[in-house]
Amino acid sequence: MERRVGNLDPSEIGKVAYTLDAYRSHIFYDVSWIDKKVEGGALGRAFAQDWKALETRLIKMARVTTKIPGTRRLAKEQFFFEAAWQILVPLAFLLMFAGIIAPGLTIIVQLAPYLIPLALGALIVGLLSRYILGNIIARKIDAYFRDNPEAQRLRAFELRDTVQILIEEVRRYNEITGDDPKKNQIGLGLLDYEHIEVTKKPRPWRKYYLVKVTP
Repeated sequence: MERRVGNLDPSEIGKVAYTLDAYRSHIFYDVSWIDKKVEGGALGRAFAQDWKALETRLIKMARVTTKIPGTRRLAKEQFFFEAAWQILVPLAFLLMFAGIIAPGLTIIVQLAPYLIPLALGALIVGLLSRYILGNIIARKIDAYFRDNPEAQRLRAFELRDTVQILIEEVRRYNEITGDDPKKNQIGLGLLDYEHIEVTKKPRPWRKYYLVKVTP
C-alpha cells in the first residue's frame, strides 16, 4: 500500500461516493464538478484512471429517464410539489417571526390565516409526493433496467466497484494519517460494500446511511 496521501481529500471522496451510490438507486445528480476533483488528485489514482469513461456512461444512464414513458411528467410534478413547500414553509416561519416582533402590522394579520395553512398543506403534499411519485418513477426505471442487461450491469456492478475504490481510498487515508474513521464518514443509500459500518440510519430529513470506513 502506498504510504502517501498526496492531495487525497476524504471529504471530497465521500461526496463522490455518495453521488455514484445514488446513481445505483436512480437518483441522478450532476457529475461535471467531479472533473476538477480528479484533476486536483483529491480522489486518488485508481478512480482517476477510469473516470472519463465512467462519466460518459453515467450521462447516458441519466438520460434513460427521459426515454421512459411518463417519467418526465412525474418528475416535473414531483419537482413542483417539492419547490412549493420549500418556498412556502420558510415564508410562513418568517411571517410568524415577524408577527412576534411586530404583531400590529396589518399585512401580517391579513396573510397569516392563509399562508400558514397553505404552507402546512404544501409541506404534507410535498413529502407525500416524494414517496408516492418517487416510488412510481423508481418502479418505471427499475423495469427499464431489468429489460436492459447492459444498463443493469453498470448499475449493479461497475458503479458498486467504483464506490468500493473510493471507500478503499478513505480507508488508506485513515490508516496513514491516523484519523478517527468517524471523522471521515460517508453517506450511502446502499450497503453492499466492504469495510463499512453503519453509524446512523436514514431519517425523514436524511435519506441515506452514514457509515464509517473500517480498518
